[in-house]
Amino acid sequence: MVNTMNYGFLLLKITAVYIILIVALRILGKREVGELSIFDLVVLLIIADIASLGIDNDEFVLPSYMCVFVLVVLQKLLSILLLKQSFFRNLIDGSPTTIVVDGKLLIKNMKKEHYTIDDLISQMRLEHIMDMDEIKLAILETNGTLSIFRKDRFNEVKLPVIISGSLIKESIALLRYDLEEFKTELKKNKIDYKTIIYASLHKNILLYYQRNKNKEEMLAGHKLVLKELKEINCGNKNSLNNIQITQGQ
Repeated sequence: MVNTMNYGFLLLKITAVYIILIVALRILGKREVGELSIFDLVVLLIIADIASLGIDNDEFVLPSYMCVFVLVVLQKLLSILLLKQSFFRNLIDGSPTTIVVDGKLLIKNMKKEHYTIDDLISQMRLEHIMDMDEIKLAILETNGTLSIFRKDRFNEVKLPVIISGSLIKESIALLRYDLEEFKTELKKNKIDYKTIIYASLHKNILLYYQRNKNKEEMLAGHKLVLKELKEINCGNKNSLNNIQITQGQ
């Protein structure tokens, strides 16, 4: 009879932990489930470990649930902060890093991310790419996945130049535009880049999405031709090895 009660209580605790973890994941949002960064993974592992304490020891049932609740609240507050501030987003999640441009390896970036040629070849096989020369652009994302753009589908490189009100100067350099000249053109057209949520640049055409005071749920993109913007002469093509894409000025 005692064993039956113990097993029943254990089953009840396991069910409670399961429900709490499901609720926690729902509160944290889909991002934590589908696009785990290293920080997100650590938080979820800690939550699972704390919740398991309540299963092993009856004295830690309520304290473990309270700890899970506190962690979920802190992670949710942090996610709101990361949504508002690109600086903290880069600090916690890191930034995407360019690995290949026009079939050329960016060795410095690979060393910085400890990304080996074997890792790259493995990802190429998964994308059914047989040769490095087939790659137009390859970017190592913050969650460890590699985004590959093939030359046969993408003729030219298109990159974001503004994200969450911050200039991505490495992207501007990769597109071979002068940063100060880009800022000047924005001022001439009365555009404050700090109010831009997202902007991409291609052949002097700026596609941007700007915050508005009406807080509309759906934002339309605007196109602007930057007439005075010209490509700079990069000289040695090996200078691409010094480029890393980061979100923020």
